[in-house]
Amino acid sequence: MRMAALAVLVAVASARGAAGQSTRQAPVPAQVPRPVGTMSDLMVHLIRPTSDAVFYITSRTPATDAEWGTLQAQTLTLAEAGHLLLMPSRARDRPRWQADAALMLEAGRKAFAAATAKDVPALEALNDELYQSCVTCHQHFRPGYGKRPGAPAPRR
Repeated sequence: MRMAALAVLVAVASARGAAGQSTRQAPVPAQVPRPVGTMSDLMVHLIRPTSDAVFYITSRTPATDAEWGTLQAQTLTLAEAGHLLLMPSRARDRPRWQADAALMLEAGRKAFAAATAKDVPALEALNDELYQSCVTCHQHFRPGYGKRPGAPAPRR
């Protein structure tokens, strides 16, 4: 009886395979991921501390393999935070936001490569690029960025 049932299953599977059909179910479409944290959470807990690792590389230069490993993790986190900023649910003014996030992503990508190579001069050279990516985004998306509290508005 078992052999007969097995023969029937093999025959059905062969027929499906011959017809070009798969016995696997079609994959379920992925849902659009929803952010867990706010933009402020990303800035405070991911972007600021990991960017500080690059900004302060001359005063906090890794000396051991473990310290270099920590720096590599920080620069990887910085680069991947750029991907988090590109999530559709975070994009505010899509083209501008994507361009600004891409600046940070690219600076983070270069920082990770430099940290992996243990290249302190390359990390130092990235300071301006990374800083500029922050300033550019903040100018576009943080109202009042760069203005002193209580200062009068500039004349036009």
